[in-house]
Amino acid sequence: MRKFVLTVFAVSALALPVAPPAAAESLGTILFGRPLEPGLLVIVMRPSYHGDEDRIPSIYRYPSAETIARAQNEIASNPILREALERRNIQPHNVVAVQTAASGGKIVYAR
Repeated sequence: MRKFVLTVFAVSALALPVAPPAAAESLGTILFGRPLEPGLLVIVMRPSYHGDEDRIPSIYRYPSAETIARAQNEIASNPILREALERRNIQPHNVVAVQTAASGGKIVYAR
């Protein structure tokens, strides 16, 4: 009986497919998803009752009229940014600020 169990275990171990290294990338994509648009981060600000408002700078939590106007102008002049927001179902009038990251990407703050 013991030899039978060991034989079954050995055969089943040999029957498992060996994954090539490229499969690790697809596994990461399956687990974590693929970014919709590389270089674009959208932060949707919602009222929080747990005290995590400190993660978003106050100039974006309480934007001035000038900050909102600059964000609206940037969305109006950048069709790629506008299409990316439409794919995420974010209306352009809900965007309060657009920040350019050090890498050249955009960080969009929306309500």
